Amino acid sequence: MATRRDGLARRRAAMGYTQESLAERLRSDRSTVGRWERGTMTPLPWNQPDLAKALALSPQELAELLGPDQVPVTVTEPFTLRDQRGPGVVAKIQAAAQAFQAADRRVGGGVLYPTVARYLSQEIGPRLLDGGDGLHATGLFTAAASMTEIAGWMSHDCGNDLLARTYFDRAFRLATAASNQALAGNACASMAHLAIELDQADDALRIATAGLDNALQADGAKRLVARLHSMRARALALRGDRIGCAEALDTAERILAGAGGESAADWIANFDDASLAGEAALCFLQLAEFAEAERQAREVIRLRCGDRVRSRAFGQLTLANVVLSAGRLDEAAMLGQEVCRLTTSLSSARVLHRLDELGSSLGSARSVPEVAAFLAALGALSHVSDTQEGRTATWPV
Repeated sequence: MATRRDGLARRRAAMGYTQESLAERLRSDRSTVGRWERGTMTPLPWNQPDLAKALALSPQELAELLGPDQVPVTVTEPFTLRDQRGPGVVAKIQAAAQAFQAADRRVGGGVLYPTVARYLSQEIGPRLLDGGDGLHATGLFTAAASMTEIAGWMSHDCGNDLLARTYFDRAFRLATAASNQALAGNACASMAHLAIELDQADDALRIATAGLDNALQADGAKRLVARLHSMRARALALRGDRIGCAEALDTAERILAGAGGESAADWIANFDDASLAGEAALCFLQLAEFAEAERQAREVIRLRCGDRVRSRAFGQLTLANVVLSAGRLDEAAMLGQEVCRLTTSLSSARVLHRLDELGSSLGSARSVPEVAAFLAALGALSHVSDTQEGRTATWPV
């Protein structure tokens, strides 16, 4: 059940706004402001800075009014570098990266992206140009590459794929400058994922293969190698190559099974059984092999619990599309409703976009009660446009 945000309503009234006048100030509508205050909707990331300004609140104060699931954007304060020198700088950046990633898994990149961007420009950027730091350049460039890649994923989660491409490009170049082959391979995996999202199968296949060239020469990179093979599988599925896709998935599964005792390389994104199941489900859905796609999607949902809110939402949306393809409209709609409920604490334009796609697919079946309920819940959410950004830029590999 939604929790009313009475504090937000009191602050709005104290600042002299009605719901209608605040909506006008924010170029929104009164019903949206009402949903924010009733707790049935959370302001999306691009609304929150203007809302905080209108209510004369700091970002952290606004986060507190929005509820305990909101992450204050001052999360970087414990990781401020200030006048520090030496290896402690890299350790502090790594701690910040881990904190950002943990929060991102729970609430999505939309809330956190502005803070990560500031951290890169104000804390890390000046260090890259500071020749008197006394810190070995390799460590600092590696740290900068990792944080830049995180910013890329958050941009992607906000729906800005052109910006995500820019960040992934920079992350790859920084990792290359640091001679960190594992991290360069990690950036390739991220770029390959984005190329797949943009329907660029040939680019994705080339980039994933280049990533393997890096990752296979690095220690502690078995999980990364498995991830890159899963990206090859996704690209091959997009090309309609069933045999090649199955071989790539089998390779990924075999390598991941042998990675259990490995000490993973620093800075590399985790890739586990649920991650592989998620990629496999999308492969089989693309290839119209619905029984196996359903099995893999249900495995994602089983494994993703706790703070893995966004990953679970994607698993549910994949399963919704699978059962929809099998004609089980009521079940697809119920899964969509469940994801709609998650969006009150999750800022992810990618999730909203896939919800919109599901809604479009179910739009002609409003006579089904479960579908009608889902479409009503979907109508209460903000929507995202089908952006073409990022489709024409040049990849660095």
